[in-house]
Amino acid sequence: MIASSNVRPYTHLINLVAQRSSLLLGGTASGSQEYMDWVHSLEQDFGVQIEVRTIMGPDNRPSAIGGTISSGTMPADCQLAFTVDGHETRCAVRYC
Repeated sequence: MIASSNVRPYTHLINLVAQRSSLLLGGTASGSQEYMDWVHSLEQDFGVQIEVRTIMGPDNRPSAIGGTISSGTMPADCQLAFTVDGHETRCAVRYC
């Protein structure tokens, strides 16, 4: 289980990812390379590993951004999985 003292930074991190991902999906943010550079800066700032992927919709256009966040402060088999579709953000703790 993630200790309560560690929850707040992860909540803040998920909120940052959700905001930026929504902007990217809405077309109001810069391109994907700038987004990935920003993700790498989050990894350094928060000491985490973030994997992101674009989820394509039925019209073959990006409809969501999903991914996982893991860190040395989490149990080795634990990740935060997230999906941002511009309308809502879903996040769950996943044990591998």
